[in-house]
Amino acid sequence: MKRKIDKYFTDNYDRLLKRAEEHIKYHRRSYDAVDVVSHTYEHLLSLDITEDKIEDYAYRTIMTSCYWNNSKLNRDILLKQSPFEGHEDDQTKPVEVDNCDTKEKILLEKWFNDRKSLLALYRERIKVDKPKQIVLDKMIEFKTTNSRKLGKHFGIHHLSAWAYIKEIQEELQDFETEVNNYDNKNNFNR
Repeated sequence: MKRKIDKYFTDNYDRLLKRAEEHIKYHRRSYDAVDVVSHTYEHLLSLDITEDKIEDYAYRTIMTSCYWNNSKLNRDILLKQSPFEGHEDDQTKPVEVDNCDTKEKILLEKWFNDRKSLLALYRERIKVDKPKQIVLDKMIEFKTTNSRKLGKHFGIHHLSAWAYIKEIQEELQDFETEVNNYDNKNNFNR
């Protein structure tokens, strides 16, 4: 499959770059189209797809990577970007940084850290409910809330897996509300 993906990206590289540039411009992102296409290529290699779906998945990955603030591309590229340009041998020169981009990165990082800490606290809370904790761990490991995939993994009917997933999602929302109410009551800023 890697050979087919390689061939598709080689043949359609300019179209993919153009599509990435369009989405970057439309969503006002600050990263390079080459990085988006590279991320898309790496993402497609990790998937188990058929040859006729390569183009659909490539375009969808480009679009969602530029659209969502919490996409893997944003976490991988935006949080690692430096406000300086240059090489180790050269003297670094400050680059003008738009305050909106910096604020957006800070908010993204705060949001991501809040989510990680909420998950860790929730996981501690459900320590006594082992089945729920195991399902949560697999949801995180597989990076999915797909009941069919989790049901197949655990060897149970997908509706049973869906019930667990739904219960976990509702409890997480309630827990987040509880934490936010506590923060507001005690004047904590996150």
